[in-house]
Amino acid sequence: MTADRRAHISTPDKPAKSRVARITTGSGAEAKAQEIVAKVTRSNLDWALQASPVDPLAASVVEAMRISGTDIAVEVLTGGLGLPADGRLSPELAVSAAERHGMRARLERRRLSDIDPGEYPVVLLLRGRDACVLTARNEDETYSVLRPSQASDTLKITQKALLDVYAGHVILLQRQAETLGDTKLATSSGHWLWGALRPFWPEYMQVVLASVLINFLALAVPLFTMNVYDRVFPNAAIITLWSLVAGVGLALGFDALLKLLRSGIIDRIGRKVDASVSSSVFRHVSNLRLDEDVPPSGSLMNTLKDYEQVADFFSSQTLSHLIDLAFAVLFIALIYYIGGPLAYPPALALGFVMLMGLIILRPLRGASEHNRATGGAKTLVASEAVSELETLKAVAGHNRMQSRWERQSADAAMTQAKSRRLATLATTLTALATQASSIGIVVIGVYLALEGQITMGAVIAAMILSGRALAPTAAVTGLFVRGSFAISTLQSLGKLMNQRSDADGRGRTINTTDRSGEIELKDVSLNYQGAVVPALKNVSLKVPAGSHIGIIGPIGAGKTSLTRVMAGLWPPTDGLILLDGLNTRQIAPETLRRFVQLVPQEAVLFTGTLAENIAFGVPGARDEDILRAARDAGVDRIAASHPDGFGMQITERGRNLSGGQRQMIALARALLPQPRVLILDEPTSAMDMQSEMLFIDGVERALARKPMTLVVSTHRMALMRLVTHVAVMTSGTLRSYGPRDEVLSSLKEAGKGAPS
Repeated sequence: MTADRRAHISTPDKPAKSRVARITTGSGAEAKAQEIVAKVTRSNLDWALQASPVDPLAASVVEAMRISGTDIAVEVLTGGLGLPADGRLSPELAVSAAERHGMRARLERRRLSDIDPGEYPVVLLLRGRDACVLTARNEDETYSVLRPSQASDTLKITQKALLDVYAGHVILLQRQAETLGDTKLATSSGHWLWGALRPFWPEYMQVVLASVLINFLALAVPLFTMNVYDRVFPNAAIITLWSLVAGVGLALGFDALLKLLRSGIIDRIGRKVDASVSSSVFRHVSNLRLDEDVPPSGSLMNTLKDYEQVADFFSSQTLSHLIDLAFAVLFIALIYYIGGPLAYPPALALGFVMLMGLIILRPLRGASEHNRATGGAKTLVASEAVSELETLKAVAGHNRMQSRWERQSADAAMTQAKSRRLATLATTLTALATQASSIGIVVIGVYLALEGQITMGAVIAAMILSGRALAPTAAVTGLFVRGSFAISTLQSLGKLMNQRSDADGRGRTINTTDRSGEIELKDVSLNYQGAVVPALKNVSLKVPAGSHIGIIGPIGAGKTSLTRVMAGLWPPTDGLILLDGLNTRQIAPETLRRFVQLVPQEAVLFTGTLAENIAFGVPGARDEDILRAARDAGVDRIAASHPDGFGMQITERGRNLSGGQRQMIALARALLPQPRVLILDEPTSAMDMQSEMLFIDGVERALARKPMTLVVSTHRMALMRLVTHVAVMTSGTLRSYGPRDEVLSSLKEAGKGAPS
């Protein structure tokens, strides 16, 4: 949705009816088919030009994957991707999405005639951000294509007509066990970080090659100096001098060029690695299973923030410094070749620096881990204070929160000071070793020169080579400091990335295109992390498709827990949850969210516009669909009362709206994808009576337009109007279930448990 469309949503004209030509090849229709194919031109190629509410590229990739043997839904393909505002895949995102689902994918520029039939099916990118699936090249010089976003039939299109809309790029897809031509495509496997870094190995190799050449070119200056002192000075060989100057000037020019190229490559790697690693980490964190032992929010936010240190460590000058360090041994060997004992001081200095680095590495890692822990605690205090500022003021808790902040700040300052002391010690000792090496070379050089074993030029060359050999030690000291922090962060990230997520086992899911909405619970139990008493105990309940049931019970009875497991947000500790007889564990989370929508008890909104919040889970939703959901939920009245309409800005967590308004928007958000099952958990707890009646009217309109299974957990008697059957929960167990009036009457007779 574009910016101007966010501010004003109107109902556009209905799209023109599809005029897709469905061409059969039967004997009676052969002549007619050939005539239609011959008439297909750029101007009337409706199948390629007609707008579609479905992303053509996503639908085409899914269809090509299905033909190749991998059957998934569009929402599963695009799940977890950073889609743009219009909700459509870019070609690069399409390749990444296919690789995440077990395919080898490659985006190439190809002429249509160069696509090998053995590579079919392939996805053709068309003009106007369109796409189709090419499945065959026929003997009559036509092509068989699929347009899954508009029609399910295979179309025969002439080469000229296809070339008119073909954009020149193709996405090649094969299952991982196969290869594309002679080229194997890498996919991420093994450790999550190495999987994210693996695509960049070719660029890393360019950095290695550039660093090797730079280090060889570094020999030019010391060799130039030695030759000038030993040959030019004694013989006044001016011509030789300028020949040497020309040679060293050329070497220095190449050296500067290579350094610039290496820096550019490293910057490019850094940007790509940062994007790749951050995407992998955030995707995993946002898909963590809710029953996992997730770290506290402060520690988690600190870890997410510190991933940049890991990405920077593996994508900055680290590789160059390590190569320079390896060449230090070569430079010292060259010093030994030139001046024999002159190599001893730099060799000892290099060994001392490396030994010192290894010795302080352990305390550095300990300090880094403690620093990260205190930083996480400090972030948690700040997050709680800022996010719950109203509560903090209401309970006059400033003193206690201030005390916690100062205590955590002091602890963090102490650990940071320890890290700085260790880093300063390492830097100081490294500088001392380098200076001592220079003095040692001069002293030894004087003795050797006086004895006539070496020339003064050799001493000066040894000094220059020693400086070049020990130059990486200062950087290596920094690497030890940064590396200790990166390793500590990597360990925390590793623990986080090893936790189970909703994406685990996705390869074992079944692609189901439609469900009627029957939910069945079989002996379902639920234990929250750290809880002594189970939230649910052996609950069995069958909700037929299209039925409307209410869930009632006292506080702590398990109503909210029951809605959570029915919506698939929390996997049950024991038992099964079936959707139309299919275990929900076998349905991809993205598909399950399309079929089952939950309006939680606490409606949380996100920073953005009103329209963006309604369409938060449906990128690229059409204006008329947003408007329909808004009208059903009563949100259109909120938009009408604001100057910006649907473009009104929502602040963090929707704090600029009342609780009832947030609940209305949450309902609109749940109604937008038109689910088969709608679950409402105390949906009107923050509404007045009038708003509640309007809310109920909206739900009834939505149910009348599109029948769906409705589950309502509530304490409010007014909501009983929406249901025909009622389930009564007590202490995590299902106490009774039956027709609404019978259950409510029995509760009134017993004198407890009925909604008020």
